[in-house]
Amino acid sequence: MIRIFFLSTVVTSLISINASAQQKPVKSNEEVVTAIRTEFKRINALPLNKEQFKYESEGCVEGGNVQYFFDKKEIVKVVESGSMGDGSWTTEFYYQSGKLIFCYEKAVGSSADGQESKIEHRVYVKGNEVVKYMEDQKVIAADAEATKKLATADKLLKAYGTKNFAGALCE
Repeated sequence: MIRIFFLSTVVTSLISINASAQQKPVKSNEEVVTAIRTEFKRINALPLNKEQFKYESEGCVEGGNVQYFFDKKEIVKVVESGSMGDGSWTTEFYYQSGKLIFCYEKAVGSSADGQESKIEHRVYVKGNEVVKYMEDQKVIAADAEATKKLATADKLLKAYGTKNFAGALCE
């Protein structure tokens, strides 16, 4: 009886060790960010095809512009830009297999006294979750604005088919 118990314990342990060995190691956030940066560089080095669209929406954007970049038939990058009043922005979305992996946004504005201000945001994404969020060169906690970029990236992919860019970006 003791021998059977011992053998079953050994077999169970071996099965669990084997199952653990077959699991992929979990990447740290910095390893994920490094992989995203590598893909970012790869995408920007490709000879991509581009389609450009203009849009406007009162109270949302003046002179809106959306550019879709394709690697063969796959959208790998979208650049959206526009202005409103004394401010302007450019937001770049990078995709891998139809999923957002990185978003870079640069906004420029002017105050009433003519002072210009600039701000940059970087959002690193894996599996539809923010793994790193930066404002200018500082890492900060992901907030609602960071997670909003994920939804916007998805809406932009869908807007390519509908051409309703104001609906995707202003509602």
